[in-house]
Amino acid sequence: MERAHRIDLKLLRYFLAVAEELHFGRAAARLNMSQPPLSIHVKELEQQLGTLLFVRHSRSVALTHAGKILMEESRRLLASASQAMARVEQIGRGEAGRIELGVVGTAMWGKMRPVMRRFLKENPNVEVMFRENMPTTQMALLERRELDAGIWRMATEPMPGFTRLRLHESSFLVAMPQDHPLIACDAVPLEALRNEYFVTMPSMHTDWAFLQRVCQSAGFSPMIVREVMEPQTVLAMVSMGIGITLIADSYAQMNWPGVVFRPLEARIPADLYIVFEQQQVTPAMVKLVEALTHLNRA
Repeated sequence: MERAHRIDLKLLRYFLAVAEELHFGRAAARLNMSQPPLSIHVKELEQQLGTLLFVRHSRSVALTHAGKILMEESRRLLASASQAMARVEQIGRGEAGRIELGVVGTAMWGKMRPVMRRFLKENPNVEVMFRENMPTTQMALLERRELDAGIWRMATEPMPGFTRLRLHESSFLVAMPQDHPLIACDAVPLEALRNEYFVTMPSMHTDWAFLQRVCQSAGFSPMIVREVMEPQTVLAMVSMGIGITLIADSYAQMNWPGVVFRPLEARIPADLYIVFEQQQVTPAMVKLVEALTHLNRA
């Protein structure tokens, strides 16, 4: 059975200096210490390992076979330790790390996209893992600390202990087929959608739960004729003339053949927020939050 060793890395550095110089005096000078304590430390290491590392002659020093093996392993171990310490220092400065970021799909377009592109380019050692989830799922993952931050729309109240920051102002638009009569309007009254057929994502989706309440406050419930899982499928069906939809303005920045977007007369907010637990923020997260919150000042 192998014995577990607890050896101070400092002893390995002392040993390595002697092994590379093959001279205690030169090794001591290299280490900025006197020779007697260096000899004592090397003997201490030999005692801990239970084997000789050097053959000592009156005027020379030679490595034993065990010493040669330890020299190779010490170089590798000390290099690895140095890399690990440098990595931790980078993480402490926010120059490296890993961020688990929850997002809603519509957040990936619009103003956030160029900011994330620049952040990733300027911080190549920070790995951002994007996890697309609905806000309710993100909140559960945040509570379990499986996410570092969540990004979603609307001012959903976070859990106690969590911070919410608005990233930028956004709005819901009406998306219609290109031959729809309402495209003649510069801005569409919400009431004008009373008799329209809607293509939506499932009502469990937070955006649509919110939008249904907005329509109901305007005096009608949207007539939903299709429910699909992805916003791009919604827009494809809109282009086919199956119905209209309400969708975040970030999608209007892309070309959707056969689809026309119009603002509403009364703005429906689709503002983007980031939510995170302040006590769990890493230096890399601080840099990301700072980059994203510049959206609100741009």
